[in-house]
Amino acid sequence: MPGYGFFASSRSFELVSRTLAWSIAVKCKAPHYRLRVRHLPGRCSREATEFRDPEEVLLWVGATPNARSNTFHDDQTLNVEQAAMLLDAEESNRLVRFLHVEDRLSYLAAHAGARLLLGAITGRPVDALQFERSALGKPVLIDAPPGLDFSLSHARGAVAVAAAYMPIGVDIEPLRPIADIDEMSEIALASEERRVLAKTAVALQSHLFLRYWTIKEAVLKAAGVGFTIPPNTLIVDAGPSAAVLSVPAALGSAAQWHVIASAN
Repeated sequence: MPGYGFFASSRSFELVSRTLAWSIAVKCKAPHYRLRVRHLPGRCSREATEFRDPEEVLLWVGATPNARSNTFHDDQTLNVEQAAMLLDAEESNRLVRFLHVEDRLSYLAAHAGARLLLGAITGRPVDALQFERSALGKPVLIDAPPGLDFSLSHARGAVAVAAAYMPIGVDIEPLRPIADIDEMSEIALASEERRVLAKTAVALQSHLFLRYWTIKEAVLKAAGVGFTIPPNTLIVDAGPSAAVLSVPAALGSAAQWHVIASAN
């Protein structure tokens, strides 16, 4: 449905950097400096129809409305009911299992948004797109153009969809205090990373943890393994120049993994 708006509003990079932690991970042979991220103003942007560059990533980041508003009152905007019609039976069944309306809206925005973006990239009608899941559950577009991969992420109030002609993963989290940060760090972080976190000012620890978390989840999504590989077995640099330092043998060489992360 090129040209239509959506009940989830697009967010600028400036606003995203102030309110969200997000990370993209790709696996490729190209050096990091040649990778580029194109931030789309919408999932059906005309730019998506011209997407062919093997060293470029398309990224759409959006925010969903609260439970009292399901549209932006624009005649060219898809409302919640129209967006729900884009989902397949499996997605629709998962949608109704969310207890909170905000969680349902974010799930719906991410999955409908991914379909709209992939429809624009491939030039196919959205209702003609079909998906299957890998052995470990990663969604895969059937009959996709060679090399095309996509990833989506949703948290309460925030969504992200990314696509590239290489394995890709994206993860997004609203910036917020992490109450149980010590327990979460034991699960998610390697010992080297926990030492870095401990040396960080207390006021900044939650933001740094979320940066670690989104980088690791993006890598595991791109690899298509999910949490079958414990996140604390990956070692990453979550500083200003995010990087993958070490990965389990199942993920190949760390040098093949590149990360692009928010600058907050």
